[in-house]
Amino acid sequence: MGIKLEVNGRAIEAVKGETILTALNRNGMHVPTICSMKDLSPSGACRMCVVEVEGRENLVPSCSFPIEDSLKIRTHSPRVLKARKTNVELLLASHPDDCLYCERNGSCELQSLSEDLNIRERRISGKKSPHQIDKSSPAIVRDPSKCILCGRCVRICEEVMSTSTFDFAHRGNELKIATTLDKPLNFSNCTACGQSEYLAGG
Repeated sequence: MGIKLEVNGRAIEAVKGETILTALNRNGMHVPTICSMKDLSPSGACRMCVVEVEGRENLVPSCSFPIEDSLKIRTHSPRVLKARKTNVELLLASHPDDCLYCERNGSCELQSLSEDLNIRERRISGKKSPHQIDKSSPAIVRDPSKCILCGRCVRICEEVMSTSTFDFAHRGNELKIATTLDKPLNFSNCTACGQSEYLAGG
């Protein structure tokens, strides 16, 4: 027997142990996310999928919150939308200002999220990435300045390819995705697996 959920006033059923995001998607309810990937373990890294759960003080990441009992959920409350908008604005703060020239223009998840949340200007200014483009691989051109730390590449390398080419390095404001010893890709164990287009959301 399923668990009863009330989502934005609508009654749906969930399976015990599944995540809120899984239950919402199965019932045709869309919640934005960047880090969530089908068949991979949830990470809750991007915080874009946060929802409001009655009785809980803080917003919860729907991609990693397991359902154990009946819940009342709001997916697009003012508080939720404000949190998502702030998250996107923080990502944009240190992102390059080259959308018009970027090859992902028009098929960019960050761009789409900005449009959905009605973000028209940058309210937060951040330090731009000083990292150089890595063209050493015959298969991948890696531009660290475009990285939004979603962790997709890390999880694909670990959980799908079992190569661990990429991993998180440093902490706080210095956090970044790096190869082993922070060397160019041609010095790494990258197998040119062909997952890069999937990682970019294409």
